[in-house]
Amino acid sequence: MKFIVLLISLCSAALAQEYPRWFLQQDKLPCRPNAVMVMQAPSLQKEYAVELAFRSGCELAAKYTAVRVNGGQTFWTTEAGVHSMGAHYSEVFDSSLIEQYQSTLKIIDTFIDRNKLIVLVGDSVSCALDDAMRSFVRIEDVPQPSWVETLPSAEGFYFAVGTSEEYYTEVSSWQRAEQNAVLALARTTHTKVVSVQKKSAVESQDLFNEEVDVQLKSVEISERWRDAQKKIFYILARTKK
Repeated sequence: MKFIVLLISLCSAALAQEYPRWFLQQDKLPCRPNAVMVMQAPSLQKEYAVELAFRSGCELAAKYTAVRVNGGQTFWTTEAGVHSMGAHYSEVFDSSLIEQYQSTLKIIDTFIDRNKLIVLVGDSVSCALDDAMRSFVRIEDVPQPSWVETLPSAEGFYFAVGTSEEYYTEVSSWQRAEQNAVLALARTTHTKVVSVQKKSAVESQDLFNEEVDVQLKSVEISERWRDAQKKIFYILARTKK
């Protein structure tokens, strides 16, 4: 019986998901700019993987300084609802900032488990982390944040939430949610709807494009949350108006 209890305890511990607090509450970090990069956990050459994550984090910091989002999505509306028929978007930013950030930013902290490698990149002077920000949080113990259903408001900022269902890996799910958060910011700031085809009123069908062409400045990832039961990943992002 003791063996069974121990086995159950070990299985529960293996299933529990822990994250550093700075990953879940990135907006609480004392420095700007900063970036968090999520990658697959390396099986070998950990140092190389961390360095690659650092370079990718500097690329994120460069993109979030100012990025132009251009593209669109086609929808088909029927009496049954609205259906997406595909999307195409591009992101353009000043890539020369990547090298600049690689020389001015440092690796502040790293987290690694069997599934993922998370690297925090920021200014080494102003981004000193206290014990609370370095502590680990069980995602199962985090209640649903209010921003999942109601966006926060702050003067001078747009907010948006990006979501992703659980894909093949946890890493790809977090990455997709972050991409969707940036796209949601772009759609929040400026969206143009163009009807490209309309059928008869009897059929009640309409085909239209949702077009986006906007530059986002000072994009920040504020918070992350994972619904462990429904397997949905949420990211709250904001940008200056």
